[in-house]
Amino acid sequence: MGKKKESAPVGEIIILDELGSAYLGGQKVAITVLRQSRDFMADPERTPQAFQIKDKQYRGEVPWGENNDLPAVTIGKIYKNPVVSSGIKFSIDTLYGDGIKYGRIIDKDGEKVFQEANDIDAINEFFENNDINGYHLQCSSDMTTFYNVFVEIIFNRNKEIVALSAKEAAFSRLEEMDPQTARVMHHFYSAKWGTSNLDRNKDIDVTRVLDSRWPLRDLKMIMGQLPGPDGEDPKDSMTEEKLYRFIILVNYPTPGRPYYQKPYWFSIFESGWYDFACKIPEFKNALMDNQMQIKYHIELSEDYFPSIFRSEGITDQEKQKARIKKEYSDLNKFLSDHRNSGKSVISFVKYSPDGKELRKMKINVIDDQMKDGKYIEDSEEASNVMSYGMNVHPSLIGSSPGKSKTINGTEARELWIIKQSQMKPFRDRLLMPLYLIKAINKWPKDIVFAIPNMVLTTLDNGTGSEKKIS
Repeated sequence: MGKKKESAPVGEIIILDELGSAYLGGQKVAITVLRQSRDFMADPERTPQAFQIKDKQYRGEVPWGENNDLPAVTIGKIYKNPVVSSGIKFSIDTLYGDGIKYGRIIDKDGEKVFQEANDIDAINEFFENNDINGYHLQCSSDMTTFYNVFVEIIFNRNKEIVALSAKEAAFSRLEEMDPQTARVMHHFYSAKWGTSNLDRNKDIDVTRVLDSRWPLRDLKMIMGQLPGPDGEDPKDSMTEEKLYRFIILVNYPTPGRPYYQKPYWFSIFESGWYDFACKIPEFKNALMDNQMQIKYHIELSEDYFPSIFRSEGITDQEKQKARIKKEYSDLNKFLSDHRNSGKSVISFVKYSPDGKELRKMKINVIDDQMKDGKYIEDSEEASNVMSYGMNVHPSLIGSSPGKSKTINGTEARELWIIKQSQMKPFRDRLLMPLYLIKAINKWPKDIVFAIPNMVLTTLDNGTGSEKKIS
């Protein structure tokens, strides 16, 4: 038999995380330092800094997030929570559907329907040469996660588009708009955004951006096929400026975002539900690892210790750790001293601009959370709310723990059909670059592109016949 793990010694102070959350063994006190939920998508305060590459001057990239690392931060948050990672993947798979197809619209029993085709050699070759399925999967991933897709097209010497790819959104940044035309002119690509070792003269790949308002019209003007924006005679800027690569900005527009869109599912971060959901397994693991039992739960504000350090002038990191332990020791003594029974604790409370209470300290007397299953209920509530925020029904990804949470097959199919129907605006945006290529490469005019839904089939009982359900 394995050696029985000893419980936390009485009076021992166990620091649980870098914020200072702790367990005080003397009176079985759990202390958590509350993170204040913030909008990490907020527009940064710093102005883009101009830089030069090969004698060409650029206005500088617009930071994506406060520290220009929002995509990396978002990816880290997705992988930290199984409900979020599962919900995102489910939405990516749903958006991907049955892949990109081309065909024609035909009349079938008085109804206009899409009929897949494979009789256009030029399109078949283009799809094959550009791994259209891989391209579509990358687009689906970036669109679902960031609501931003950066599509690159490349021309050959005959001015035909021969290459199509999706530049990964996490490594993409946009140049500050031209103040005269209100246009983003360049796309910057680098794997080093948000790092200290980024060399803007060497580590950035620059590509011209087509006007996001009318990319096809802009491209035709660059190629000299249409008059310029002010009605001047057509001029072949593509040949003159040696432009053979362009970025098409594809996004799901959200209000007030001129550069990078803000996904609606980010509400799970700003509401605080994401942080709450992540605390449950961390704290529960700490409780189990140390065989803790809890009589009191003390909540401290995120600024509790920093304000002490400021007032007492403590800057040394080791001295700060010692001061945290002293504060916890004092709290432990206060709660354990029988002479303090019935006394009050005075704590300061301030309020945020939206009226939310921001306490410095809150002491809760609680029952055994492990015994009454409170953490299971909290986990279920957080999972359901986050799934709701990601527009994924919990029953479709199995995010609801506990018993009696299943639904029948008919309900599941209806939910699946509803989810697929909500993908249409996203799919329309993803197909836009193909229609631009169709116009430039002069593919047949009756050709259309589609992302069909995945079709599920089942066998009717005892008949052996196949029945489509979506």
